[in-house]
Amino acid sequence: MVARREHLTHDDDERGAAARRLLRSANLPWIALAVLLALAFSLRADSYFANPRPLGGGGLAGEQAEMARNIVEHGKWFVLNPRAFELIKQRQARAHHLVDVSKIDFTRVDQKTRAYPVVDQMPGVAAVLAAFWWPTGSRSYTPIQWLQILLDTAMVLLIYWIAYRLTRRHPAAFLAALLYAVFPRAIEFAKYPVLDTWAMFFTIACVGAFVWARERPESRGRLVLLGVVAGLGIYFRPFVVLLPFTLALVATPGGGWKRRLTWMAVPTAIALVLLSPWTIRNYYEFHRFIPTRTGLGQAVFEGVGQGKTDEHSKAYVQQHRPGARYGSPVYDDFLLGGAARAIADHPGFYARLVWHRAERYLLPCLLVLLVWRRWRNAALVPVAAVAATVMPYLLIGDDRRFYRPAFFAYFILLAMVIDLAFSYLAGSPLASRARARLSRRSAVHAHHSAQPPTGSGR
Repeated sequence: MVARREHLTHDDDERGAAARRLLRSANLPWIALAVLLALAFSLRADSYFANPRPLGGGGLAGEQAEMARNIVEHGKWFVLNPRAFELIKQRQARAHHLVDVSKIDFTRVDQKTRAYPVVDQMPGVAAVLAAFWWPTGSRSYTPIQWLQILLDTAMVLLIYWIAYRLTRRHPAAFLAALLYAVFPRAIEFAKYPVLDTWAMFFTIACVGAFVWARERPESRGRLVLLGVVAGLGIYFRPFVVLLPFTLALVATPGGGWKRRLTWMAVPTAIALVLLSPWTIRNYYEFHRFIPTRTGLGQAVFEGVGQGKTDEHSKAYVQQHRPGARYGSPVYDDFLLGGAARAIADHPGFYARLVWHRAERYLLPCLLVLLVWRRWRNAALVPVAAVAATVMPYLLIGDDRRFYRPAFFAYFILLAMVIDLAFSYLAGSPLASRARARLSRRSAVHAHHSAQPPTGSGR
């Protein structure tokens, strides 16, 4: 009886140990993900405290802040006082960092100069700033910077979710999220209160919404959500509108061309409906059809080497077209004409520029060839995200901020390749023999452990 009780107790201990091992293995991905999120947040918070008011992108941030100031102080939506904007830039240049508009006195410039409607920038960040400033009375960048840090940390979780849903592999998902969590440009850029930071968020969110919709193709609500996310994203980066179309073109889950056309058309139509108030406003203010913004002419003008900086482009316009206000449709049309003439005069040079950009930013997509047999349909999702994000800008310019939202897709592809490589190595004959040797050693150790001790103790 005693031996039987000892045997039952031993079995219970083994079952308890097995249950504990199973529980630990089930919780391990969540524990690892929690540690990864803590790491991502701490890196971004540390970057903020090291340089809480970065000057990079100061002109872009200042323009959004000036729009927000006019909303909360004068009730004028999406207008800019040129003198006030110049005052912001001058203060930033002297201080060598971003300066909160609460620390600048705009009384004189507001009295002497009128504000003009803005069309050279989308108003997304200005709207977020105004949403913080209006109820609080603050005129600081701090709230939006911390919101961006939290959102960028959340992107780590969303990238993990996207990669896991595509591969059903925790290691691949964790690796993709880790690559984004420690990506230096993402860490640094999270605190910049500019449109390009939010462009990354909406690009990742669109891909996440598309993957979510793929899991229940018959759900119209999920397709509508994708359109809403894309529509809001246009107010930060116009080319976000291409994401639902491109993703649906190559990665719609079955259903033939009828479903594919539906998935291409419905989210795109919803996004354009959300954009329509801004387009109508542009037509009312400028008496011409401007769907999103101007700035294409200036970007291409500088992208083909006609102007090294915005200031060089501005000097060119002032020399040849005096009186054209910076950022106005006339200003941008003039630069677009200059860029078109440069391309026509040197088409080979322009073609080489585009080719070099394609090599630099599309070459990582070749990783899809390594995982094609394992994750054929899933691997097309990050490739489509890269195509929608990168290809429009190949014809425009080299500014890296245009291309940065595509990096998360590179990380997912790279994580797929690495996970597949480790799976192959683990299944190789060498690894199989190593596992067999380890199993035999464990069996021998267990056998010796089960033997009763020798000797005649009483």
